[in-house]
Amino acid sequence: MRTGRKRNMIPFFGEGLLAGLLCFLSSSASLAEAGGSWTNRAGHALKASPQSIRGQTVTFTQGGTGKTLTCPLSVFTETEQERLRCALKDTTLPAGLADAYAFSSRVIKRSRLLKENGGMSEKECQKALETTVSAFRAQAAPFVLKKQLSSERLALIVQKMATEKE
Repeated sequence: MRTGRKRNMIPFFGEGLLAGLLCFLSSSASLAEAGGSWTNRAGHALKASPQSIRGQTVTFTQGGTGKTLTCPLSVFTETEQERLRCALKDTTLPAGLADAYAFSSRVIKRSRLLKENGGMSEKECQKALETTVSAFRAQAAPFVLKKQLSSERLALIVQKMATEKE
């Protein structure tokens, strides 16, 4: 165990750097909460409001000027891509999850059809829906663990699947 005086970390970082870092972190947090700052792979921030995602392209509107900017999603980090998708309530499925989604959707639609035609009770239909959604979530879990899909976007996808009509 070392003895002696305690080391002050402010001289190590410098007062100006520390103050600048604190200022940057507080402003970044407020911009992120407002959804107005998006970081690309080079570390540069774009201050704009996302308007839409079509395929692999995202469109922004810049606040003060109102200019429209369209760019590929791939210029943003994976974290920012997912944040953009959530901000725009995008329910595009990650590659590899489409078959599970299609199967779960068919099961839900058939269960509702059976209920409507008297072949299944309301309680049985509800149980089938819960089981199907639970199975889909289990199939989506590896995508969440690999950060290819956020929990928030998974919830949007499940909500869409459970409320879709034929």
